[in-house]
Amino acid sequence: AALKQPLLVCLDDMQWSDAGTAAALRTLHARLAALPIAWLIAFRPDQLSLQVARAFELLEREGAEKLVLRPLDDAAVAQVALDVMRAEPDEALLELLGRAHGSPFWLMELLSGLREEQLVRVQSGHAELLDGHLPGRVRDSIQERFRGMSKPARETAIVAASLGRKFAFSDLATMLDQPPSGLLSPVGELISFGVLVESGDQLAFRHDIIRDAVRASAPASARRALDRQAVEVLLAAGASPVEVATQLAESADPGDEVAITTLFKAAEALARSDPGAAADMSRRGLELAPRSHPLRGPLVAQTALLLHEAARVDEATAFADTYLREALLPVHEAEIRLSIAGMFAISPDVRVDAGRKALALPDLPRTLRARHLASLVHNLLVGGRVEPARRLLPEATRAAGSSDDAIATFMLNLAEGGLEVADGRLGRALQLTEAAARSGSARHDYARERLTQEWRGETLMLLDRVQESLDLTADGIAEAQRDLQSWALHIFETWRGRQLFQLGRLPDAAAMLEGQLTAEHDERHDSILDVAGVVALGRVGLHTGDARLQRITVARAKTMLGQSPPPSFRRQAAWLLALHAMAGGDAAGARTWLYASDVGDHRPILPLFPLDATDDAPLVRIAIAADDHELAESGVAAATRRSELNPGVHTIAATAAHARGLAFADEQELALAAELFADGPRPLALASALEDLGAVRIKRGAATEGIDLLGRALTIYTRAGAAWDAGRVRGRLREQGVRRRLITPDRPETGWAAMTDSELAVAKLIAQGLTNRQAAEQLFLSPHTVSSHLRRVFTKLDINSRIELTRLADGRRD
Repeated sequence: AALKQPLLVCLDDMQWSDAGTAAALRTLHARLAALPIAWLIAFRPDQLSLQVARAFELLEREGAEKLVLRPLDDAAVAQVALDVMRAEPDEALLELLGRAHGSPFWLMELLSGLREEQLVRVQSGHAELLDGHLPGRVRDSIQERFRGMSKPARETAIVAASLGRKFAFSDLATMLDQPPSGLLSPVGELISFGVLVESGDQLAFRHDIIRDAVRASAPASARRALDRQAVEVLLAAGASPVEVATQLAESADPGDEVAITTLFKAAEALARSDPGAAADMSRRGLELAPRSHPLRGPLVAQTALLLHEAARVDEATAFADTYLREALLPVHEAEIRLSIAGMFAISPDVRVDAGRKALALPDLPRTLRARHLASLVHNLLVGGRVEPARRLLPEATRAAGSSDDAIATFMLNLAEGGLEVADGRLGRALQLTEAAARSGSARHDYARERLTQEWRGETLMLLDRVQESLDLTADGIAEAQRDLQSWALHIFETWRGRQLFQLGRLPDAAAMLEGQLTAEHDERHDSILDVAGVVALGRVGLHTGDARLQRITVARAKTMLGQSPPPSFRRQAAWLLALHAMAGGDAAGARTWLYASDVGDHRPILPLFPLDATDDAPLVRIAIAADDHELAESGVAAATRRSELNPGVHTIAATAAHARGLAFADEQELALAAELFADGPRPLALASALEDLGAVRIKRGAATEGIDLLGRALTIYTRAGAAWDAGRVRGRLREQGVRRRLITPDRPETGWAAMTDSELAVAKLIAQGLTNRQAAEQLFLSPHTVSSHLRRVFTKLDINSRIELTRLADGRRD
């Protein structure tokens, strides 16, 4: 044949070849070297006989090219799924396909089986997994492989499957009650059939789907008994509770003391890296524990808090409420209520109520009482009840000292730091918060540890230590992503969006903050940090003139006020509505909203919690426009006092000067504000001071100087994307007969050049075939934020699909 035309000889699955084929390989290529023949040979290197392996070594030495086919990576698996299903695979489908470990054969078997059995629903371009069990096609394929094995090999595989995907040869021998020598034949057979492989000094199933199919071949009762036996073997061999928890959860019977204790310890160990899985383990331990079991109370408290940390907030509160209706010992009830008091994604008022009910219980242990008091101070503070928190502080301090409990002291340091922020002593607040962060006790309370990190970032930002604050936030996002802490990731991304707003990076701030407004974080804003995020997004909408964002955030603020929220929530919502009214020219309406925030404690609306150091100036502007001199004086006094307490902080000093300049039309104070803001990190505040100074100079007759100042403000607003502010300044310039040439923003509005760095990073990864979740993991973001960035990418490129994005990205590379 080769004498007539060039020939390609393909030899597949050569790991099954015999000695005669090996001899042919060693000789034919040499004898036929003069003819136009290409040889393409495929084999699994870990399953070759000695003769065939030597034949391939000879071919390599004589110049054969060797191509190693690695398992398909996640992006390739997603692309194959997209091709087969003709739709975007959802996360559950990709997770199931991941069990093939990149094997093209098993991947196609899975996809074909899922499609044949209609286990995937394709709708609107998305492929949704309906049922995660292995399709019959896959099970049949593995069973076909099993039919050629001996009975001892099949039984050995079933027992091995209970030990996990990887296991020690010695553990398998213990399970089968045989000496290791007795397993050489069946294990060797399983390796030759591709069921098992060697993995270092252990054995492993080649793919998870093979193990799943092996397990499915045994009756359920047999699997359960084998799993329970495997737990005993693994624990005896030194396995950790986490390693055996899954088998134990599925195989244990009620009252199993080993199972209850082991699951409790496993949940404790897994809490930081996977709170969702830890919550399920803890809950299973609770199901196994009799009502009188001493771990029952701690298991309830642990489960509730883990559900909260996994962002299963409604489930957490419902779970705790259910078990609180049991007849519990006071100490167990107090432990459960302490877990509720630490759920920072629920309303502070609910947490305060949990603390007060716990403190009313009889005979509380000293340590537990101290922790509840410290937690109550904290929850009163974040709810905006500053004076009650301050009154409780001495009692909480005495309790923490007398109990000598490091965790209570840590909690109290964090709360006291928040009170110092409310009082304007930011340096002292940072000291207390950093002391809490350094405390080893922080690691016993993941939620408060993350809050400590976020509060440090807030305080550093107030002190103009911007890079430190940004670094801390980036670390928090990365750690929350790594630890699968959805609640913490949401908090840090919301804070990151607020940072970007304060730094005048409006497009990135809008994407980050809008990404947090999801079905998971709906209009029932139970966290003050959520509320602050909505307010920041609304202010971005005001600066950019984005009517859609204004409509969404104003509606949420009004809804919030109608729900009788805690005072801190009410003040935040009223502040946004006042700013919105003022932007529309309604100073009287803005003033009305400011007083609508009063909830009977007669505190001024500012400072808000959390605090923005530049808020006093717009408050004074509203007061002057509404002819409320008392309100203006209070704003000036608060800003001036904060400046005196924090000397050397440019933003705080500039804000005080700006407030005084507005209140008294003082040109020198406004000039000082502009000078100080110019040395600080707040471009929008600088532009505002320049605009106010320009207006004052024009009014006193220095039109040229005033126009120059307005021009500088216009440049800053335009480059920040603050279109509404820029339009207002252009109007003022037109009043002076000046028509400025349109200033070109730093980037255009459409096309690749219009994208921010964050949008470009997302576009690049999505164009490579990654899912939102995979891109989020690489960029240390949440999938919601990636989705928000992607919507903006599609808008700027005028496209509607990932396929179009990939095409455009390929063309851009060309």
